[in-house]
Amino acid sequence: MNRFPLYITLAVASSATLLSSCGDENNIGSSITKGEVTIEVDSLFSVSGRAIQDAQFDSRSLELLIGRLSAEGYGELEAGFASRLMPASTLPIPDSIPLDSVKSMVLRFRYHSNAFTGDSLAPQQLSVYRLTRQLPDDIDNTTDLTGYYDESAPMGSRSYTVAALGTVNSQKGTRSIDVPLSPEYAREVIRQYRTDPSVFQWASSFAEVFPGIVVKSTFGRGLVANISNTEFVTYYNTPARTTVIVDGVGVARDTLRRDSASLFAITPEVLSANIMRLRPSQNIVSRVAAGECILMSPGGYNVQIDFPAQQIVERYLNDNFNLGVINTLTYTVPAQTIANTYNIAPPPYLLMVKSHKAREFFSSNSLPEENDKEVFWAAYDADKKQYMFSNMRPYIIDLMQRNTPITEEDTQFTLVPVSITTETAGSSYNPRTIVTKCQYYIAHPSMCLLDIPASKVKFTYSRQVIK
Repeated sequence: MNRFPLYITLAVASSATLLSSCGDENNIGSSITKGEVTIEVDSLFSVSGRAIQDAQFDSRSLELLIGRLSAEGYGELEAGFASRLMPASTLPIPDSIPLDSVKSMVLRFRYHSNAFTGDSLAPQQLSVYRLTRQLPDDIDNTTDLTGYYDESAPMGSRSYTVAALGTVNSQKGTRSIDVPLSPEYAREVIRQYRTDPSVFQWASSFAEVFPGIVVKSTFGRGLVANISNTEFVTYYNTPARTTVIVDGVGVARDTLRRDSASLFAITPEVLSANIMRLRPSQNIVSRVAAGECILMSPGGYNVQIDFPAQQIVERYLNDNFNLGVINTLTYTVPAQTIANTYNIAPPPYLLMVKSHKAREFFSSNSLPEENDKEVFWAAYDADKKQYMFSNMRPYIIDLMQRNTPITEEDTQFTLVPVSITTETAGSSYNPRTIVTKCQYYIAHPSMCLLDIPASKVKFTYSRQVIK
């Protein structure tokens, strides 16, 4: 323990600098740099863990799932969503167009051609409902929306498949599902704009008049699709002049031209959340009960671990040296795929967050930082079939610098499936990866077995014994 002050000073510099000789040209400091230098590597620490239910989670996202999936070896997932709407601040429909010229309206759900899990030819049906109340700000995947809409009066319904032959308006790499809505809804929106356009200036004021929509799966068990774009498209007739040929002579005629406009959409600026429920298969439930650390999303299981920080600190402090610098601390977790009907795979990223702060982390839209002491992330390595948390050095240094007893809150972490977006900063010689987005992994169902007993904590430090 008497090395704490010296360690704190040394930890901020590189080991190469601290443990090199000052050279023969200058004797200043030579008395403390001459000695045996070694690098210690310890990977004998053990980690314990358990699967914990994750039935309720922060489901706010622009990735909105719709459908029902029944997959052997995984379970049954039912997904829908609710959202407020972002209006166009200026409606592109001229005031000169009478309301009865508005002929139709569709709600267009667009998705990437591979953004689904299940059988692409499985018949599905979805229904859209108009919200009659404001969505709660603290909405999550289990929020009961009874009383927020009239389930007996859908705005529109549509049967579909996600195969190319079952969709319309397909573009390169994307497909869409168009749900026909009553033109009266479009006329109501236009009428409101012409009466009081200020309602359309802010999403909050628009929500007071048009609270939003609920989208539910009303038929099917074969797939869930990830909707990446949602917009309301209105079609109307506008007067036009055209030229037709009569007896070889061009004659101008009045006609009607079909035009369209997008009145509002779901965007990052408005609240949108998945309403979903996962019932794991009995096989998964039995394996979890037997102590296996199964990770499953969305709304299945996370894995909680007890990290051996106390043993790591003791290993360092009880070593016999004069100068020491912690180099690295990493944690590697093997991940095994679990057989299932639709090749549901491990999530692309895992977040390792202190358990007592996990819910707050997601509810406050926090991000793991470069030198974070409480939150770490790792990408799935499909070749090695593992996750490696490689930047835990600040965590263990913080515990040592505090010089206070290590508690359960310091060592209990939860591993959570997440989606991560990053960008690179710094120079080409010293690039840094910065996380710009982190949220629960919702894009696809995911599942794997984390082999916690076989996971490895690797702790390295440089030590010098002065002679």
